[in-house]
Amino acid sequence: MTSRRSSVRGLLRAGAFFSLLLAGSTASLASDTVRVGVGAVYPTYSVFFAGNKLGIYKKHDLDVEITTFRGGPATQEALAAGSIDLSAIAPAAVNLAVKKGVREKIVAMFTPPAPDGWYIMVPTDSPVKTMADLNGKSVGVTQKGSLTDFWTHRVASLSAITVSTVPLGGGVVPGVKSKQVDAAIVWPIFSYKSMVDGSLGPVFSLGEKLPPSVSEGMAAHEDMIEYRPAVLKRWLAATSETISHMQADKAWTEDFLKEYFKEDNPQVLELVYKEFIMHIRANGLMKKEEMEDALQAAQFLGDNEPLSPDKIFSTAFTPIPTK
Repeated sequence: MTSRRSSVRGLLRAGAFFSLLLAGSTASLASDTVRVGVGAVYPTYSVFFAGNKLGIYKKHDLDVEITTFRGGPATQEALAAGSIDLSAIAPAAVNLAVKKGVREKIVAMFTPPAPDGWYIMVPTDSPVKTMADLNGKSVGVTQKGSLTDFWTHRVASLSAITVSTVPLGGGVVPGVKSKQVDAAIVWPIFSYKSMVDGSLGPVFSLGEKLPPSVSEGMAAHEDMIEYRPAVLKRWLAATSETISHMQADKAWTEDFLKEYFKEDNPQVLELVYKEFIMHIRANGLMKKEEMEDALQAAQFLGDNEPLSPDKIFSTAFTPIPTK
């Protein structure tokens, strides 16, 4: 009887041991969740959705949840509240947030260093043909104090003219097409669509005329930087791999962009691919002088003493090793 009880106890102990092993194995296979916020439908943000579609995030043991908010300010609020881990945010906005005590830093850049695909545009039948013709006229922007507002005034200054900016929210393109304003600052993909369909023409290319800068950087909540740096590195590596795949496989990327943008015109899709996707640095690199240039927007917004670049961005995670 004693021997039989010993055998039963031994089997129970063995069962408990294997249950623990199984539980540990299951835990090790669980993916880490990364919550990414985006503010619109935009070429940069398409990369995150592509990473999920390609299975690259999953390959890196990541469960990437993407939430689309109504604009950049809403994504900044979500990041400040800790309801997302990462978001693409303009450095001037990060500067303001950090000054208010928000714990975040820009850790990489997955948008072209030049504002490729951004144009000051006018209706094709407009008498305005050059920036000089816009002197004293109106230009549509998303909102006062926005990046579009800053860039418009910067372009006007470079062109030695003055303009008045008119906030049109998301109706910038309809506003200029209906001649509510004389011109508008238009971003990709809408700039490409307008050129292809012939409704608008460019009078200034920001991508060709402005110096390299950080229009948006990937800002991470400092909880992720401090407590989950390995997960952050995996996410950055997976995003880098996604960009490399998109740049190397034109056919796949254009087919994906067709679905992402709900866009059927192959000319538009090719412009997004050639003029934007191909100009992203897959290694996420951002330079100090580019960040300094971006912080000029903070001064435009009334902050005459913006933080130094090292207070709002970190190069600890870049350049990301690429294969």
